[in-house]
Amino acid sequence: MRAASLYGYNEGYVVENIPTPEPGPGEVLVRVVGSGACHSDVHMWNGDMASLPLPPFPWVLGHENAGYVEAMGPGASGVEIGEPVAVFGGWGCGACRFCLGGEEQICDVMRWGGIGRPGGYAEYLLVPAVRHLVKLGGYDPVLAAPLTDAGLTPYRAVKKALPRLVPGSTAVVIGVGGLGHFGLQY
Repeated sequence: MRAASLYGYNEGYVVENIPTPEPGPGEVLVRVVGSGACHSDVHMWNGDMASLPLPPFPWVLGHENAGYVEAMGPGASGVEIGEPVAVFGGWGCGACRFCLGGEEQICDVMRWGGIGRPGGYAEYLLVPAVRHLVKLGGYDPVLAAPLTDAGLTPYRAVKKALPRLVPGSTAVVIGVGGLGHFGLQY
């Protein structure tokens, strides 16, 4: 498969052919058709996140992804081949207190696609579990990709603040950039 690999901080991406991953038990292979360019990817690219225990170069970045189910490993169920899906970016273990409490995104960032595992700046993305997929129905996966982080982060903030936003109250959105514009719309 073709992928945009990063071989060092502040270097250009190298578009190259790398092996297409094969799904193992419980895993799903997604054919990526949309991958958002998150500012976190810029921080990864330029070394701002070098304090994380990052994998060795080359990396395939990209944690805002959507596409179509291409293949499923043994035991994977709940989605169909060819079905459009968005890929939730925060891949946790599924068993710790964070995951069980509905905060899988803070379990272990090194499990995330595009950070600790190969991401969606490639033709295919290996997703470790069906629970990390959101069925899109008729929604375009290209439009859905940035919703998996840039859309989800402000959604969580708005949802938490909503009980305090009674009629007549005021909310302030500081910055209407990559995330703020979604918060404003919500």
